[in-house]
Amino acid sequence: MPGHELRTRWQPAPGALGAAERDMERGLLTARGLDRVLRVAWTVADLAGCDRPDDRHVDLALELRTGIARGAPALIGGAG
Repeated sequence: MPGHELRTRWQPAPGALGAAERDMERGLLTARGLDRVLRVAWTVADLAGCDRPDDRHVDLALELRTGIARGAPALIGGAG
């Protein structure tokens, strides 16, 4: 799915992209990287049984993408 669709038509929960937007401002993440983070966040949310990604799902996706520890909880197979 195109990143534009993930940002406009299939939106994550309000405030979920705060950390990703800060990473973009700092130059740690590109627009293409944000699209990839969103795809992973949607997958994590789906595996956790959620309707759409929230900040926890985006934090985990960012952690996987950047390698920077963010204290993301174990969402899959745990309390989601």
